[in-house]
Amino acid sequence: MKIYSPPSVDTLNTFHALPEMYLVLSPSFHILTASDLYLSSTYRSRMAIEGKYIFDIFPNNPDDSGFEAVEILRAALSEVVQTNSANAMPILRYDLEDLNTHQFVERYWSISHTPVFDADGQLSYIIQLVKEVTELVLESNLVKQQKVDQQKSLIEIEQLNGERELMDKKLTKTLNELRETNLYLEEKVKRRTDSLKLSEEKYRNLIEQSPVAMQVFRGEDMVFEVVNEAMLTFLGKEPDIIGKTLFQGVPEIVGQPIVDVLYNVYRTGVPFELMGEEVILERNGQKIVGFYDVIYRPVYELGKISGVLGIALDVTHQVSSQRSLAASEQRFRTMAEASDILISTNDAKGNLNYLNHAWVNLTGWKTKDLKDFDWSSFVHPNERAEVEEIFASALTAHSSFFNEFRILDKVGNYRWLRIKGNPIFDGSGNFDGFICSSLDVTEEKQYLLEIQSVNKALIEANESQFLINEKLQQANNKLKLSEENLQSAFNAGELGSCSLDLKTGIADMSGRYRSLYGLPVDGEITWEMVLESVEPDFIPEVNKVLENAVKFGSPVDSTYAIRHLISGERRWMRVVGKVNQDIHGVNESVYAVVMDVTPQKEDEQRKNDFIAMVSHELKTPVTSITGYLQVLQRLFKNTGDDFTGSVLDKMGRQLTKMTTMINGFLNVSRLESGKIHLDRQRFNFSELLADIEDEYKHIVSTHNIQFTSSEEIILIGDRDKIGHVVNNLISNAVKYSPIHSKILLSCTKANNTLTFSVKDEGEGIPQEDLPHLFDRYYRVQNVEARNIAGFGIGLYLSAEIIKSHSGEIWVESVRGEGSTFYVSLPLNS
Repeated sequence: MKIYSPPSVDTLNTFHALPEMYLVLSPSFHILTASDLYLSSTYRSRMAIEGKYIFDIFPNNPDDSGFEAVEILRAALSEVVQTNSANAMPILRYDLEDLNTHQFVERYWSISHTPVFDADGQLSYIIQLVKEVTELVLESNLVKQQKVDQQKSLIEIEQLNGERELMDKKLTKTLNELRETNLYLEEKVKRRTDSLKLSEEKYRNLIEQSPVAMQVFRGEDMVFEVVNEAMLTFLGKEPDIIGKTLFQGVPEIVGQPIVDVLYNVYRTGVPFELMGEEVILERNGQKIVGFYDVIYRPVYELGKISGVLGIALDVTHQVSSQRSLAASEQRFRTMAEASDILISTNDAKGNLNYLNHAWVNLTGWKTKDLKDFDWSSFVHPNERAEVEEIFASALTAHSSFFNEFRILDKVGNYRWLRIKGNPIFDGSGNFDGFICSSLDVTEEKQYLLEIQSVNKALIEANESQFLINEKLQQANNKLKLSEENLQSAFNAGELGSCSLDLKTGIADMSGRYRSLYGLPVDGEITWEMVLESVEPDFIPEVNKVLENAVKFGSPVDSTYAIRHLISGERRWMRVVGKVNQDIHGVNESVYAVVMDVTPQKEDEQRKNDFIAMVSHELKTPVTSITGYLQVLQRLFKNTGDDFTGSVLDKMGRQLTKMTTMINGFLNVSRLESGKIHLDRQRFNFSELLADIEDEYKHIVSTHNIQFTSSEEIILIGDRDKIGHVVNNLISNAVKYSPIHSKILLSCTKANNTLTFSVKDEGEGIPQEDLPHLFDRYYRVQNVEARNIAGFGIGLYLSAEIIKSHSGEIWVESVRGEGSTFYVSLPLNS
C-alpha cells in the first residue's frame, strides 16, 4: 500500500493570497487550508478550521430538514476520490451558521472539485473552488415570483372581463408594479455589475500586490492579462508584455517542456505542480538557468475555462545547494573508495555509518549492514575497554582521538590498526560525528617483533656481541619512537584531493594539494604545472602512470620525489586515484588523493642504512668465528673425539644459517637503496642447474631431489644471483616438505622464454597467503611454518632479483598436495 503524500507547506501557503474562494481538502475530507477570500466569506479563521473534518465545521441546518446539503456535498467529494476525476456541482443551497447569533443563514453556492496527484500518481489533495451566488439565486427567485404574480393578474383580468373599469385599475396597478420591479431589477443588476467590477479590481490588486510571482493568461493564445511586479522580475521583462501572447512576450521559452504543461492545464482543467523545474529565461540579454516551483491553476468564466493562473517560486539556491552537497559527498566517497587508507565515519551518536572499500577488504563489513552494528565487539579483548573509554570520552567532548588496537579481519585473524579520528560539525556548528582514518600496521608490529627475535638470537650466539646488540636495541627503540611520532602526527584531514580532466589536462585541486606542491593558491592548475615540481628522474614513471590511466583506465598509485615550487624543499609524495568514465565508457577523469610520505621514506632509508651497517659489522666477527671453527675442526678431525666433532659440526651449521641471514639482510638493504650490482654475462643455465644438483647431492640426504635434464639454455644475466634464487627455492622446498618426500625440478624453453619450476610434496600454502608471499618480511602464520626459522626475506629478495632481469616469479599451491614455484626469464634480455 502506498503511503499518503500530503502537499508541501509552500504549496499550501500559495493558496492563501489567491483571488478566489479556495478550500484545500485531504482525501479523507479534512481541511488543509483555505484562501483568505474563502475565510472572509464564511466568517471563519484559518486556525479554527485547519485539520478539522469539513462536515464538523459546516454541518446541516437543523431547522430545515428538507435540505440535505451535507449528503449531497459528501457524495460529490466521494465521486472525486473514487474516480480520480474533477466534477462540477449544480448550484447548491448550503446554509451557514452565524457564529455570533448561532442562527443559520440561507446561502447558495456554485462548487467544483479538482483532484491533484503526487509524483507516484496517488491522490494528494482536492481543490474545492467555491463561488457564492446567493444574491443571484434570490434575485432569480424574486423574478420568478414576479412572473407568477403577473400570471395571476392576467388570469384575474380575464375573469373580470366584464368589469372593465376594475380591470383597468388592476392592470394599471400591475403595470406600475412591473415598472417598479423592472427599476428594482435594473438597480440590482447595476449593483451586481459594480460588485463584479469591484471583485475584478480586488482580484487584480491581490495579484499585482502579492510578493509571490503571479500571472494570468487568457485564451488559447495565452495572452498576458495580469503580470505582477514579482513575476516581471522573475521573467526579466517589462510591463509591455501585458497584452502580448506568451511566445511574443517570452520568446526564449519556446520549445521548453513547461509550455506543454501550461497548455495541458488550459485544455484539461487539471491543475499541475512542478517542483524544482529547470527553466531558461533571458535577463539583460543573457540566458539564465534557474530552478523553480511552478503551479498552474485553470481560471473559469461562466463555468468554462478562460485562462490559466501561473505562480512561480524561485528555489534555485536550494536546488544548487542540494546538488553541491551531493557532489561534495560523491567526491569524498570517490576519493575514499580509491584510497588504501581505511576511512570511516560515525554519526553524532557514535554509530558507524560509512566504510570505504579498504575497510570492506579488511573486515568484510559492509555499509548497508551497519544499523545497530557493535564494532567494538571485534576489538581484541585486551584492548577493548581502553578503546571504548577513549572513544566515549571523545564523543562526549566532541574532540579528536588517537589509538592503536587489534581488530578481527574477515578470515578471523587479528590485525593491528592505528586510528585517528576528527570531529565533524555542520554549517550551524552542531556536532555531526567523526571522520576517521586508519592504517594497518600489523607488518610493522611483526617487523619489530622479528627484530627483537634477531637481537635475542645474536645474544644467545655470542655474548661478546653485547655492545652491538645494545646499540641495535637502542636503534630499534629510536625507530619505533620515530614511527609512533610520525603516525601520531598523521591527520585524517591532511590529505590533498584532485580531480584531473584527462581530456584537457586541467586539475581541480584542494588547498592542501596546492600547498604540498607549492602551486598557486587560486587559479587554474594544469598537468604541466604539476610536472614542474616533479624531479626529472621520476617524470617518465609519473607520465607512464597517467598514460595507463588514459589508455586502459588503470588505477593510479605512484610515489615520487618533488621539489617544492616555492621553497625548493625535496619531498616525497604518494598519489592514489581511480579513473572515472563518461556515459560512453571513455576514461574522462581521475579522482585522486595525495599524501606527503617524506617521513616514511626518510625512516625507511635510515632503517636500510642501519641494517646495512649492522650486517657489515656482524660479518667480520662471524667470519673470524668461522675461521676459528674450521681450525678447531681440523685439530679434532683425527683425535677420535666424536662428541667434540659433532658439536663443532652443529656450530658450523648454525654459523652457516647466521651468515645466510646476514647476507640476506645486506642484500635487501642494497636492493632497496639501489646499490645492488648485477654482473650481467652470458652463461649456460643448464650448467648452473647441474652444479646446484651436484652440490645438493652432497649436503641433502633427507629428500629425494630429482632434476629433469634439459638442453643447453643460454641466458644473459647475473649467474650468481640467479643461482641464489634457485638455491632459495630448493632450500625452502627442503624445509617445508616431509622427510623422504620428492622435490621435482623442471626447466623448459618456449617462445623465447625460460621457465624453471620447483615442486614439493609439503602441506601447501593457504590461499589467503599467496598474494603476500613475496612481500618483504612476510611469513605464513600456521602450525607447520611456526617452528621453521626464517625472516621472510628470501622470497622477497628472489622476486626482486627476477624482476631486475625482466622476469616473473609466482607460486601455485593446493592445501595437502604441496606447492610449485615458477620462474620465467626472457632469453634475449
